[in-house]
Amino acid sequence: MTQSGVIGAHSEYGRLREVVVGIADGLTLPPFSKDLSHYNSDLRKALEDANGASLPIEQAFPERFAQTKEQMDKVAETYERHGITVHRVRPYTSIETEYLGTLQKGHSQLYPADPVFVIGKHYIEISIRRAYRRKEIFPLRDLICPMIEADPEAHYVSMPQAAPYIPSDDGPGPFLEGGDILIEGNDIIVGAGQLCSNMAGVNWLARYIEPYGYKVHPMPIKGPILHALGVMCLLRKGLLMAHLPALADGLPEPLKDWDVIEITREEMDAHATVGVSLDESHYMIDPRFNRVMSELVRHGVEPVPTPCDAIGFWGGAIRCITLPLRRDAQ
Repeated sequence: MTQSGVIGAHSEYGRLREVVVGIADGLTLPPFSKDLSHYNSDLRKALEDANGASLPIEQAFPERFAQTKEQMDKVAETYERHGITVHRVRPYTSIETEYLGTLQKGHSQLYPADPVFVIGKHYIEISIRRAYRRKEIFPLRDLICPMIEADPEAHYVSMPQAAPYIPSDDGPGPFLEGGDILIEGNDIIVGAGQLCSNMAGVNWLARYIEPYGYKVHPMPIKGPILHALGVMCLLRKGLLMAHLPALADGLPEPLKDWDVIEITREEMDAHATVGVSLDESHYMIDPRFNRVMSELVRHGVEPVPTPCDAIGFWGGAIRCITLPLRRDAQ
């Protein structure tokens, strides 16, 4: 089925048909803690200088905030120009804004690809490590539940939520985040590392999804790197882009024989792999990456230049603000 309102995401590079794009409204970041150590030095200093208070971003960084909103709107417009249906989430209610504030202050709706995920016909509310982001499931639920109800083949599941913990500690989880999940047919690659998903989350996903014919492959990540998608993306069958030194055990088995466009640590940190494939021949990427775009062209993939440097200031990029609801297998 391909009509709007029917969910189904079957790959990372098949034709993209329907998405949710996040919003910047009310963005307020929590006091600095270990689980925010991926932030850049300017943002980290601003959080530390707030002396334990949450930081309203529109007040603290008005120009960057305005640029972020503009770039997010441009990303949505790019999708629409390519015939992709775009949804935007509603802002939080006042009660949602305060939810879980005893664990971690702050609220964000920038990155809907993390707190929920679509694998095939399965819509999954997952368990994000940073407590201030767990409330993101509620506006998404309002948007997507009518689609699920209209689709007799859709599955809707919510995984066990993480145990309460102090943000500066690791906590037991289970943690599972959309930025760590890559779909390659019936093989599901899941990153696990210091800042994102852990093995308790990976094991939960395997127990849930494998009876439906999928196979989950853990992919350990070295060091304080946020998400598997920050390290690697799948561009088409047999071709991926990655910073290989960040993979503790190398490429997982289903990807061992793939061609690799290798990127530098600096390109990884600037989110070169956090673009979005519109299909197996077109990849949305920030135009700053001249060398990477040349490599894409050399491998038969046309770059779609899409500025996202302001979005990236907060720790993500195009793929993070994008939740695919419908994508073909290839």
